[in-house]
Amino acid sequence: MNGFLKNKDLLAGLMFMAIGTIFVVGAYNYQMGTAARMGPGYFPRILGSLMTLLGLLIAAIGLKNQAQWAKTAGIGWTWTPVVILTAAVLLFGFTLPSLGMIIAISLLTFISGFAAHDKNYRELVFITVIMCLFCAGVFIWGLKLQMKLFPWSG
Repeated sequence: MNGFLKNKDLLAGLMFMAIGTIFVVGAYNYQMGTAARMGPGYFPRILGSLMTLLGLLIAAIGLKNQAQWAKTAGIGWTWTPVVILTAAVLLFGFTLPSLGMIIAISLLTFISGFAAHDKNYRELVFITVIMCLFCAGVFIWGLKLQMKLFPWSG
């Protein structure tokens, strides 16, 4: 296998997890009941949960095989970019309401830039400016969403 998209175990596991989650969420409003007196939501929830767990197991096996393939192929796998990007997105979500869109997007793009192997700060500043203008144009002026541009704006 030479990539995540050709990793059949990973893709099958993700598919099982998605289908199982759809069943669990779809049966959420139905009464569960007990094993002796099953309600209409019992079977879809149990089956969906088992399918999600099975998918998680299959995806984990796929990731393990992917990591072994990467080691033998001489491709290094590092969690640093994943952690940096996750932290950047979480920080964006938490700072958007209080600091406004411009500062939140600036933080998101600059922190995300640290995940890159080849950091070019000029490009990062350019991308930040373009993203701020694009998001302000689409979300605030175009869709008229009630968001602050800056902390001091209403």
